[in-house]
Amino acid sequence: MVTFDGISSDAGGDGTVSAGQTVTGTTDVTFTVHADPDDEPTDAVVSITGGNQYQGTGTVKQTFTLSPGQCLPSCTLHATLDTAATQQFGGAANGVAAPLVNDGANSVHVEVDSPRPRTVMADAAVTVDNNRPVVTLPDLPGDDAWTTYKPVGLSADGELSLRATATGDNGVARVRYFSPRTAWPAPVDLTAPDSGATWTTTLDTSAVPAGLYAGDLYVVAYDKDGHAGSPVPAVTVVDHGFTITPKLGTVIRPDKTPVIVDYAYPPALNKTFPSNLNYAYPVSTTVSLDGKALTTTPVGAYTYQGNTDGFIADVDQLPYGTHTLTFDSVDNRGAHGRVDLPVRVVSETTPTWTSGFQDFPVTGSSWKLAATTSAADGVSRAEHWTIDVDGTAVATGGYPAQPSGTWKAAAPGVHEVTLTIVSQFGDTTVSSMPLRVLAATTTKLTGPATSTYGRTATFTATVTRTGAKPAAGAKVSFQYKQAGTTVWKTRATVAADSTGKASYATTARYNGAWRAVTAAKNLTWASSTSTTLTSHVRAVLTVSRPATTAVHNKPVSYTALSSPYVKGTALRFQARKKDGTWVTLTSATLSTTGKATARITFSHTGTWTLRVYRPGTTDLTNTYSSSWTVRVS
Repeated sequence: MVTFDGISSDAGGDGTVSAGQTVTGTTDVTFTVHADPDDEPTDAVVSITGGNQYQGTGTVKQTFTLSPGQCLPSCTLHATLDTAATQQFGGAANGVAAPLVNDGANSVHVEVDSPRPRTVMADAAVTVDNNRPVVTLPDLPGDDAWTTYKPVGLSADGELSLRATATGDNGVARVRYFSPRTAWPAPVDLTAPDSGATWTTTLDTSAVPAGLYAGDLYVVAYDKDGHAGSPVPAVTVVDHGFTITPKLGTVIRPDKTPVIVDYAYPPALNKTFPSNLNYAYPVSTTVSLDGKALTTTPVGAYTYQGNTDGFIADVDQLPYGTHTLTFDSVDNRGAHGRVDLPVRVVSETTPTWTSGFQDFPVTGSSWKLAATTSAADGVSRAEHWTIDVDGTAVATGGYPAQPSGTWKAAAPGVHEVTLTIVSQFGDTTVSSMPLRVLAATTTKLTGPATSTYGRTATFTATVTRTGAKPAAGAKVSFQYKQAGTTVWKTRATVAADSTGKASYATTARYNGAWRAVTAAKNLTWASSTSTTLTSHVRAVLTVSRPATTAVHNKPVSYTALSSPYVKGTALRFQARKKDGTWVTLTSATLSTTGKATARITFSHTGTWTLRVYRPGTTDLTNTYSSSWTVRVS
C-alpha cells in the first residue's frame, strides 16, 4: 500500500495533500510505502508526466532502490521533481526548449514493485502552474473533424494565412511558427497585434509539396523572460490542384448524358475513402461548350464526397459540328482541375430494315436480311457495316453499298441479328433485332401404370421445344382409349405451365391407354404426340374385420367387399403355402351389395396367412386384398 504524506513546491504551502493543489517549479513529494515480509518492495518510482499535447512531451521522475527490510513494516520516501524542466524539441536549428510537463491538470504517480511480481500504484491530482504562455489556433478545426470525415487542418494551397491567440501571466513577447522539416519555410515570428491577443502572419507555400502535414508544423509562444510554452500542432493541408480525365470520346452524340470524370491528386493527398474526406476532393464541375458554361454539377451523394474512383458531370444536349468541351472541377479547398477536350458532335447512322423481319424463318431455310441507312446530321454515313447473327458475321461491306446478306436458319429459337455501322468519323452505331425461328416440340407423358378403381389417377405431360426449352403455354390434350376399343377420346385440354408441364387428374375406372397431344402454336412450334401409356386399374378389395383365431375342423366365415360390382365375379379366398405360393381354399360370388362371404374350415392347427384374390378381366386387372394371419388351435 502507498499513502501520500505531503506535496509542496515553490508555490508555497504546508505540504498537505489535497486534490488539485497547485505546484510550481520544484515539487517535493513525501509518501509512505507499507509492506509485509511476504511481499517486500524492491523499488519505487515517483513521477509527473506531461499531457501529450505535443510531440516531445516527457516525464519527470525519481527512482528509489529499496533494500531488504527497508520497508518493513513501512518506509517514508522523499522525492524532488522539477515541473519546470524542459527538453529540446524540433531540432537544433528550429527547435524550442519545450516544457516536459504542461501547465494544467496533472497527477503525481507512484509505482512500487515487488518480486511476486506485483505493482502497487497511487496517484494524487495536482495543477501545474509555471506561468508558461498558452497559444491556440482559432482557425484549426476541432478533433471531431477527424471522426466526422470533414476536411481537417489549415489551408495552405498557395499561401498560409496564420492566426494565433497567445496569452500568459508573464506576458507574451513572441509567437513563433516553426517546423522540424526542411520542406517548409524557415521559422517565422508572427506579427504582434495592435490590440487583443491574436498574432498573424502570411507565408508563401507555392513551393511546398502537396500533402497533409500533421505532426510537422507548430506554433509556440514565449513570455517576457524567453520561456516557451507548449508547442501547438498546426495541422495544415497543402492542395495545389489535381488532374481530371473525362471518359468521353472525341466523337460523341448530342444527347444529354452523364460523363464519368476520373481525377487524380498527388500521392500524399490521394487517400482511400473515407480518409480522403479529411483532405481534399472535388465538389463541383462546370462543363462549358466553346467557352460558354452549359451546366454545373454540384456535390451530391452519387457524384463526389471523396469518391476516389471518379465522379459524374452532366453534359447537356449539344449541337452538331466541331466544338471544344471544357471540364473545370473545383475541390473543397478551392483548387481546380481543368481539361479542354476537342469533340465532334455527330448523329448516329440509323438503319431501317427492309427485309428479314416481315415473317419467321423455318429451321434449315436461307433467309435474306437487308437495311437502308440515314443520318440526322446529313453528313454521317455507313462507311463500314457488318451484319452478324448471334455474334457470327453473315455479311460485311461499305459505302456506297447498303447493308444486306443471307443467313441459313440452322437452329430454332430466338436469334439476335446485329447490324454494326461505323461512320466516316469513327462513330459506331449498333442496332439489334430479335428473330425467331420455328421449333419442333417433344411431348412426354408420365402417369401411374396401375391405379385403384374409383381413386384419382394423375397424368403429366412435359412439352419441350427444340433445344430442351420448356413450351410454356402449350395446349395439351389428354386422350384415352378404353381396353378392347379402338377410338381415342379427348378427356381434357390443359395449358402447360412455365416449366412446360401440364397435368390432368381423373377417376380410375377401366384398363386402357393414354396419350398426350400438343397442339401447334402458330409460327412458334409444331404439334407432337407422346408415346402410348398403358394404364391398368385394379378393383377395390378389402376384408371386413377378418377373424384372426380359429379351431381346426370348425368353419369360419369371412366377408370380402369389392367394387365395382360385375355380375358373376367370383372372389377366391387363398392361403399362402410354405414355399410362398398361394392356393385357393374356396370361392364366393360377389353380390350386388359388393360383398362375397365364404366359409373356411382349417384342416390343421398352426398359423395361416390368408388373402382374397379377384381375377383380372378386360376392364380391370388382377386385384389382391391385404393379407391377414389366423392362429388355428
